[in-house]
Amino acid sequence: MTPRKNKIITIDGPSGAGKSTIARLLASTAGYTYIDSGAIYRGVAYAYKMRKNEETIGELLEGLPLSFEFGSDTRVTLAGEDISGEIRQPDISLLASSLSQEQIVRDYANAVQRRLAGQGKVVLEGRDTGSVVFPDADIKFYLDARPEERASRRHNELTLKGSGPTLSAVKEDMEKRDRNDSERAIAPLVVPPGAIVLDTTGADVQGVLRMVLAHLEKEDHP
Repeated sequence: MTPRKNKIITIDGPSGAGKSTIARLLASTAGYTYIDSGAIYRGVAYAYKMRKNEETIGELLEGLPLSFEFGSDTRVTLAGEDISGEIRQPDISLLASSLSQEQIVRDYANAVQRRLAGQGKVVLEGRDTGSVVFPDADIKFYLDARPEERASRRHNELTLKGSGPTLSAVKEDMEKRDRNDSERAIAPLVVPPGAIVLDTTGADVQGVLRMVLAHLEKEDHP
């Protein structure tokens, strides 16, 4: 399935809802580029953690040597060093969620996303891609699932990557992130206006992908 035009497709939702996996698969299936917005915030968080005793977040973002490559894989480099693995650790996730409440950080991340989106033909996922970054996106999705299932998915993902937090620790971390993301004053996690809401509880990856593709087919052939 290839959408008829070079669309901007956004996928929002809480952690563990399957956004990243589905966004990657959808982009690959449609011949689009997947832009991992979370990696941008995580990259900033990692840089801040490494240098936070030296400068403010505003000073850090000025000329920050952070670069992103989005394609079949997400590659994040800081001053030429590949930090793609380091930014996925739980402590960086929490710090990224906290820093995302700073307007200057959101402005930085939004500018990166808009620049990378270019002329379209992209799939972006995050927590405000359809509500704030691209409110006029061609198609918006919002994925969700029960908290227990989201925590289990995240725990399995970290275990496969060799990280060792317990399921209870992952669930506690996810609950904190949910609160931070939903209650923050700036660009809180919401269902974007006009978004197609999909509950992924109990559905496997291919099942969710089929749901998304079915909606895209409807958009192209109403």
